[in-house]
Amino acid sequence: MKKKIIYIGLIGSLTLTAGCELLDPTEVVNPNLTEEAILATSNPMVAWLAGVERQAAIVLNNYVTISEIASDNYVNTKTFYNQSLDKLEIKFKDSDINAAQFAIADLRESAVYGLTKVLPADENTTADQEAELYFFKGYAELLAGELFVALPAEPLGPALAPEENIRLAIEDFEKALTLTTNADRKAGYNIALARAYYRLGDKDNAKKYADSAIAANPNYLRVVQFDDANGPSNTMEDAIFDRNTFDDLQPLPRLDFLDPKYNGTGDTADPIAILKIEEAHLILAEAALANNQLEVAKGSMKNAVSVVKARQVETFNDAAEGRPQATPPSVSAGDRPDQAGILVAASPAGALRAGLVLNRQAGAVTVPAVSGTSVTPAEIDALSSEDAALQTLYLMRQEVFIAEGRRMVDLGVRFPVSEVEALSNPLITNEQTQAFVPSFIPEGGVIDQFTYDKSAKTVVIDVNLNRVLVENKTSPAVLPFH
Repeated sequence: MKKKIIYIGLIGSLTLTAGCELLDPTEVVNPNLTEEAILATSNPMVAWLAGVERQAAIVLNNYVTISEIASDNYVNTKTFYNQSLDKLEIKFKDSDINAAQFAIADLRESAVYGLTKVLPADENTTADQEAELYFFKGYAELLAGELFVALPAEPLGPALAPEENIRLAIEDFEKALTLTTNADRKAGYNIALARAYYRLGDKDNAKKYADSAIAANPNYLRVVQFDDANGPSNTMEDAIFDRNTFDDLQPLPRLDFLDPKYNGTGDTADPIAILKIEEAHLILAEAALANNQLEVAKGSMKNAVSVVKARQVETFNDAAEGRPQATPPSVSAGDRPDQAGILVAASPAGALRAGLVLNRQAGAVTVPAVSGTSVTPAEIDALSSEDAALQTLYLMRQEVFIAEGRRMVDLGVRFPVSEVEALSNPLITNEQTQAFVPSFIPEGGVIDQFTYDKSAKTVVIDVNLNRVLVENKTSPAVLPFH
């Protein structure tokens, strides 16, 4: 799945932001590095597409870590990463928000340049390469629609609502699907379309493309690679593992057994999954529940569990992980649960459950590298109501997509248009510079809080957000099919 160093560099030095052009390839000084000279090289599309893939890695670095902090998956206990997002204090002046927005715009514009400039200049461009450019353009538009209250779809353009950006993504994913002759890529493009239609609340189309993806490749996985030697490295891996005893990001105890998903056990930084077949099964399950088909939904959930259980796991030494807590109360090791045998309840009213916390001080631990879940087929079979199944389904989504920047989106939280964009683009409105947090999602760091009784070896999480989501399933901010 990984461990291979891939050196990828973006040629042409073209970097277009959402609202301005940082570098113009027509205004270079070196006559050997003109746009025309680069496009005239042999097979420029190969190098350009590699650069687009590199930009995708930069995009992940700029949104995954901050999105995880702005959810109940992780709390930031140090000062190295964003200190406001745990409390859901999301400001348009935040440089992290600006970096995420502009990285997404750069990916989109890099794909556009490849389609409009590189493709016409390279007669050897294949349909599959063209499809990949449409895919990355669509992926940037999808992220714009999932993560932000609004974003422009072109430099200095109006900021489009999430639904508008997602519809643009659908158009590009459909073009990619039509162009490619690669069966594996078809599976991925189908998952991307299912995910986009899911976010629009379109059950029929989401189900259609989810079914097609499963039929094309029942084990599909697409990752974005990182490169410790040449860059970029994996920022999320730094936050949850590579900084060692700093222990910056600590998981919700309910999710301890899944952390750290990226642990540097190979030759280079671990990749991050952006599309995987598990999502198709989870979408099918949610569509069935919205159609009052509990037994059908349970079947899809069990199919997802089967895929998860077959995914790669990694065993490594994590003894340096002390599970400290930020001050107050102290920063000594063990202030958070860090021993096997600790029982965890998802809420004050929830049952205590074993097996969710690992004993890291013993040395070697085994953690899922792609997807993991605590949910068993027997637990799914025992579900007797649609709401209970929905709550379990969203726990599965939380577990399967941990450390991939997806949980914040499921919570309905959205970043604002950045201050830099607002200052340079007269079409941005004041309303678009305000983050969105659903009224039922507690702010002030509440979503990360729990009570840990060391002597009793129990942990009780303050708020079960999966239950909160189901209780508010009719809100347009969450659970798209309801």
